[in-house]
Amino acid sequence: MSSYEELVLNREVVDKWMERYGVRFGIYKHGSFKEQLFPFDAIPRIIPNAEWKQLEAGLRQRVQALNFFLSDIYTHKLIIKDGVVP
Repeated sequence: MSSYEELVLNREVVDKWMERYGVRFGIYKHGSFKEQLFPFDAIPRIIPNAEWKQLEAGLRQRVQALNFFLSDIYTHKLIIKDGVVP
């Protein structure tokens, strides 16, 4: 079996596991919600440090926003009272 065939086979195995355990994400596209499996790439991407720092800052910001949202939903529910989330 060639290296390429092994990569393809491993990707199929990982995709099946992701499907089985519900590793999915959803996006809105053209006004409708679509759910799909997380993409798996057996070949890692190398990201330069400067680019990673920018990505990291955005990821940290999103995690912080999610934590604030969850904290509010499970305590004061201001986001619901203010009509931000129905």
